Amino acid sequence: MTNKGKIYILAMISFLVGTSQYVISGILDKMANELGISIEAAGQLITVYSLIYAIGTPILMAVLAKMERRKLLLFSLSVFILGNLLAVIAPGYGMFMVARIIMALSAGVTVVTVLSLAARIAPADKKASSIATVVMGFTASLIIGVPIGRFIAAAYDWRLVFLGVAIFVLISLAIIVKTIPQTHGDKPVPFFATNFIN
Repeated sequence: MTNKGKIYILAMISFLVGTSQYVISGILDKMANELGISIEAAGQLITVYSLIYAIGTPILMAVLAKMERRKLLLFSLSVFILGNLLAVIAPGYGMFMVARIIMALSAGVTVVTVLSLAARIAPADKKASSIATVVMGFTASLIIGVPIGRFIAAAYDWRLVFLGVAIFVLISLAIIVKTIPQTHGDKPVPFFATNFIN
């Protein structure tokens, strides 16, 4: 497979992760009704996801910095699948909140890793455009993923959205193993640079 094809695979992963992240904003009413909570309480699922994503991602990336990048991507996507499947079977608000936390932690690691892989796979003169393509996949989840999720939730069941994401990510795992090359990790970066401490 060409490098361009590999970049598109990473962009698709970015799209799936973004869809799982953003789609909830389009189906809050459906979720609130089934979970027996208010719209405001359902909205906290977005807030908690964002906080966990923002706080957890740099910590996890620092801890996992040395891990080989393809292995890290496979690991984070496997956890992401588990989070989505938990969202499918969650009987109530508390369990769904746990599912969102798992998704947030794994999604943060996934997004950073696919961006890193895009930069390493691409030729020197194509690095910027490759990263932009992966980011475009994440952005497309807002434009395409959320409306599709809303349609599925309205026509069938909102839980099918998370089940669909889990299935497509599972398929992506097999594609990654066959197409994405192994890439060494990085040297851990301390949270506080020495020049700021002194």
